[in-house]
Amino acid sequence: MLETALLSFLIGTQVAAQALPAYRTERKPVGDGAELITVFGRSRPLEPAAPAQEIPLVSVLRDTLGSSDPDSARLRYVWVLTSTKPTLVQRTASALSFVWFRTGGKEHADQVPAPVLDLASPARSVWSNLAGNSLQALQLDSRGAPIRSSTRSYRGNFNDYRQLQVFRALGALDALEREPDPQTVWPATELHNVYSRLSLSNRTFGGLVREENLGRVYGKETSRRAEIRGHDWELLRQRAEANGLYFDPLTLAGQTPTQALLWVARKDLNRAQPHAFDRQFLGIANPWTDQRLLHWAGYSEMRYFDADNRPVSAGTPGAQALELIPLALYSLDYPRVPLLLVDFRSSLTAKKRELVQHGANTILTGFLGITSFGNWSFLAANSAWTFVRGRQGAPTVRSERLRSYSEAREFLAEYTQLAPELQAELLHRLDHLALDPLENGLDTEARVAREQFAALMQYAQSPDGLAAKLESDRQKELEAYTRPRAIRFLMAGARLLRIGLPENSAEARAVRHSQLEARREAAAQVRYLKQLLASSPRPEVVEDSAQIRYAIERLSADRFTPPNASRLIAQVFERSLSFDVRMACLESLRRLDDTEARIELLRLAEDPRQSDFWRAATLAPKTDPEPAATGSGQF
Repeated sequence: MLETALLSFLIGTQVAAQALPAYRTERKPVGDGAELITVFGRSRPLEPAAPAQEIPLVSVLRDTLGSSDPDSARLRYVWVLTSTKPTLVQRTASALSFVWFRTGGKEHADQVPAPVLDLASPARSVWSNLAGNSLQALQLDSRGAPIRSSTRSYRGNFNDYRQLQVFRALGALDALEREPDPQTVWPATELHNVYSRLSLSNRTFGGLVREENLGRVYGKETSRRAEIRGHDWELLRQRAEANGLYFDPLTLAGQTPTQALLWVARKDLNRAQPHAFDRQFLGIANPWTDQRLLHWAGYSEMRYFDADNRPVSAGTPGAQALELIPLALYSLDYPRVPLLLVDFRSSLTAKKRELVQHGANTILTGFLGITSFGNWSFLAANSAWTFVRGRQGAPTVRSERLRSYSEAREFLAEYTQLAPELQAELLHRLDHLALDPLENGLDTEARVAREQFAALMQYAQSPDGLAAKLESDRQKELEAYTRPRAIRFLMAGARLLRIGLPENSAEARAVRHSQLEARREAAAQVRYLKQLLASSPRPEVVEDSAQIRYAIERLSADRFTPPNASRLIAQVFERSLSFDVRMACLESLRRLDDTEARIELLRLAEDPRQSDFWRAATLAPKTDPEPAATGSGQF
């Protein structure tokens, strides 16, 4: 047992360094004061002898207004370049509730892809999804089984495909962040915001989360993923050790393991007394009584170890050869238990699980019309069943299974330390798991990603393409700062009728950009103060006092100070214990000199809890305040 545990640990920790970064970013200027940031990754085709190729994965439009100040920048659209518009055959097949296999995708896609998310208006997807769900429940479900099953199948497949592409983008952004030497060309806060928005887009009300809370969302999400990987890593290692198997975690250099292989030694299969086997949390058949392994003709791998069971190269003197047979591939990203993705002895083990759960859902909701919200007894029974099965280690969460499957495909396409034959076999077996008719193969996705990126770049450089759309979006953003919601609604309707279109001359654009830049800078300081107040009861504990003073003074000096600025500055004054920060708050409130600022000053002056400060301020020597530090007012 000790030999097996030590050997499995040494096999799992042997990770070779990657020759080149697996992910990189590239920035291209587009339009008038904007840039397109693209994340590239390396992908190996399914053929074992084919070399790895670099493909574009995710593109983000960053509107800078031509300024180098990060406070003036705003993220706009996110394109997942591997996502394609489905063909007519795919659309038809997705509406057929009994089609649970890939129908084949486009050979080429040279059109501009549709963005998966509008970062400037994330709440829009919330209302469209709620409207679609309401239409399905109130109108379509009552029109009989044929319409109900086809519409639910169509919407479910589209939702699964969109989630699959979003998870692939999240995997690329996560891997880019965890690169040992990330070659990123945009601020880390913006990368975190894109990750948070994409992650929230798969939740019902995720688009309603405010921008100042995205940092906390990113921290919670990354902490949760790290905890899940650590838990699954340890659980699978213990189960492998208890069952006499060899645990081999897979990871890119400098990163935490996200996938793991289980192996069995051929020499152990010939023992007179077979090893005990407990399949809980493993989901595979007993290898010690499986006659197929005794005559195994599939892939196997020779590894060499010295007398202390440490991995060594083949030519090392005294090295002992050990032939290992792969048993299964697991994802370490599924909550609570490792998720079985590939069983080398049975291609149907993992797929049968998906077919059973997908088929049961189709029969209950599609044909019988039994839904959780329409039948409370079914909701109670289903919740109890799901809870019990989840506690027993069954993977019951569909979205988490999709994420694990997507990240495994992405990882294996990027990973270069596996033998080409083993990598190709794993990718083929993962492709066999596909149930969505809208899904494309890895080779197709790589080809269309390059074609769609070329089309996107051409669209971005066209004066009548992305530049015109961006200028229209800037006009709407400026109106959001200056116009009530009802007026903006009427103006949007007028634009549909080609009435009152914004002037697009060079002078008009320059004025618009100047006003928008000032308002963005003020909004950035407001977000900074909100994040500061939400992070700690004492602002100077989490941020330098000079940085806080700079943000407050910059906000009060702005010509487009938001209405809530006075209240935020007063809250910083009440929470801070720094004399300099408090004096900066008072000076800023006096400088604002509006009704809100005067009300806050009067309230602070009458607050008996501030008497000690007023006494200290009265006795303090009258000296010129030190200049605040310069720099951005963002985290």
